[in-house]
Amino acid sequence: MSTQTEKKFRLGASYTIGLYILPGKIIDTIYQKVDGTVKLTIGSSAEIVNALQDKQLDLAFIESPDFDNSLVYVEWMNDEMVVCSKKRLPNSLNRDDLNNCQLISREKNSSSRVFIEDFLEAQGLSYDDFDSISEVDHPTAIIQSIKWSRPSNPITDVAIVSRVAIEYELKYNHLYESSINNTPIIKKYYIVYRENSEQITIIKNICEMIV
Repeated sequence: MSTQTEKKFRLGASYTIGLYILPGKIIDTIYQKVDGTVKLTIGSSAEIVNALQDKQLDLAFIESPDFDNSLVYVEWMNDEMVVCSKKRLPNSLNRDDLNNCQLISREKNSSSRVFIEDFLEAQGLSYDDFDSISEVDHPTAIIQSIKWSRPSNPITDVAIVSRVAIEYELKYNHLYESSINNTPIIKKYYIVYRENSEQITIIKNICEMIV
């Protein structure tokens, strides 16, 4: 009987990345580079960064980081965010359109919420321009809330989510997409690691493959 401990490469990702971006080709590439088992932990960007700093993770994929000099940040990819709804929407929404929408949003102070608030501010808009706000603490729950909303309601339920996360729903017209002020909503994702990690060779090989 072998007493050798199985090697585990500990991967962390924020919710949208871990649930919708990594699965498939990217996670397969990571498996090919790792000699052992890959363990994926999914959480908020702040939770993932804290775990990386505490040496509970080897490599992390996050969004909207608060940069820390103890970590290495690599710009990874841009993700397009879209306004989605169960109801067909105009190609672009203006302030008057938002007045007739309930926004299903992440909780206050979450990185996703802050990102959207900053985007709206750049457009001369704010959360106050929506008829109402409903807070949900998980991106999948937000998408499900939109999928189960009633298109006949006078106030339209909308959410701003990763387009990748709803590709299937858009393809089969289960959900519909729009923009705000005809402006793309682009979110940047980062790869983060510790330069002194014991897995640094594998980490840099992974970065070279997927960046």
